[in-house]
Amino acid sequence: MLIGKEMIMSRKLGGVGRTKACNACLGWAAGFLDGEGCIRIARRNPGGNANRIYSLEIVITQNCLRTLEHFQSTLGIQSSIYVFPCQGAVRSTVYALTYRCTRARAVLEALHPYLVRKQREAEVGIEFADRATFARKGRRRHSPEEIAIREDYYWKLRALKPRGPNAVVQ
Repeated sequence: MLIGKEMIMSRKLGGVGRTKACNACLGWAAGFLDGEGCIRIARRNPGGNANRIYSLEIVITQNCLRTLEHFQSTLGIQSSIYVFPCQGAVRSTVYALTYRCTRARAVLEALHPYLVRKQREAEVGIEFADRATFARKGRRRHSPEEIAIREDYYWKLRALKPRGPNAVVQ
């Protein structure tokens, strides 16, 4: 496990300031996400009587910071890049570009037409973002219906990920 997680970049997404990228650039970004990224619905338990947290996330890890910065500038959607210094068996510093909630949805919408391997995952992620609210409710409990929606999408997306030694991507 890597220790010393440190955020090195965080910029706010400006809805109006977002630039339009060319088709070739979006194709490159989609290919990069297809090969190096992870689309997931993270499920966290904050403890106590609080709601379980479900958040749409895209994480791309890479040992080249410039590539992740290029990905961000290609899309015009900024987010946080975390650094994991080299330790033990990890021989180089690793960077993780992380998009959450509305920013993750914006990335999926921009790249959806160009994705191959993760196109269905993107569709499920966008559907989840449309159905589940990202508004914080604090300690107030979600309705059983809202919890069921979130849990359903968590399992739908998880089922799309091939697992195990004999896993084959169709």
